[in-house]
Amino acid sequence: MRAVLRSQGSSHDHCICSLFQHSQNTDGSVVRRSRVFFKVMPVRTWSKDIFHEKLNLLQIERVQGHLEANLDLGEMKKGAFKTAHPGQVFATEPNKIPACFSGKICVKQVYSKSIRGSIARLGGAEEYSRIVKELICLDWGAILLSLTYQFIEEAVADYGEPLGGIPDLRFVRTMLAQDTEREKSYLIEEWIDDTTEFIKYINNGCPVPCVQPDAPEEVHRIAEFLCFAQHVQYNETNGYAYTSDYQGL
Repeated sequence: MRAVLRSQGSSHDHCICSLFQHSQNTDGSVVRRSRVFFKVMPVRTWSKDIFHEKLNLLQIERVQGHLEANLDLGEMKKGAFKTAHPGQVFATEPNKIPACFSGKICVKQVYSKSIRGSIARLGGAEEYSRIVKELICLDWGAILLSLTYQFIEEAVADYGEPLGGIPDLRFVRTMLAQDTEREKSYLIEEWIDDTTEFIKYINNGCPVPCVQPDAPEEVHRIAEFLCFAQHVQYNETNGYAYTSDYQGL
């Protein structure tokens, strides 16, 4: 499970027709405008019964609006199976969308690689399924992080505050955006300031930090805390689940 976090101190039922349009902005960027509906993912926390409480997307209210995504290649970031694009969301009922989505946001699309290595866009049920899997992973990342903080609260009550304090972290908020006419799905994340260095703290399959030795002290402190979080999650779930590949700000 890959984890994208940010410090808390950083700036935490009707189908509708779709309007799909590309336009060229004066700055040369290519903008896709799609009429969509949004589903804001809830922030769930750890409980003893959480493994029996499935995230049900059908029960989440749909908010109408439209999505803008800048598809300019110079603005795109490419990962192993998703691309990320800057964009904006506009809801018909803005009060139903968290404030963190009111400005610039991150629009993510899944893809597969063709034989020649180029990007092949997905659509329909396959794209939706992969976006939902990503949302479920992010949901569980937040749940397991809340388990870590609950464990710490209980320990502090018994033994007092630890020296040096505890990093205050959270996962980015997310939404599902669906263009029903084109059968397109998007993962929407709150924007992480790209002027700040993005850090990978722990690799997959490795229980120790991967930050550079000369990294700032605060980076090492967060990395050690996240290793501690993995141990807490593994032990408290009886070896059932923990979060790996922590990265963020």
